[in-house]
Amino acid sequence: MNIWVEYWEKPKESLKNNHAQMRENLEWIPPDKEDIQKRFCQSREEASRFAASMQRQGHYVSIKTDGY
Repeated sequence: MNIWVEYWEKPKESLKNNHAQMRENLEWIPPDKEDIQKRFCQSREEASRFAASMQRQGHYVSIKTDGY
């Protein structure tokens, strides 16, 4: 089973309108494939630590696996 983390930078527009009384929810815009970076990990714990680190640095993060 392979485990990897996909991460990409948050667009600057998503940082606007974060006040408490929003009139509508922000719409999810999927990233371009060329903007997504991948890092393969040896274990789920390593992937979780790396994902948390990238989130603190301002990235969107997704942990993916193939198989079970």
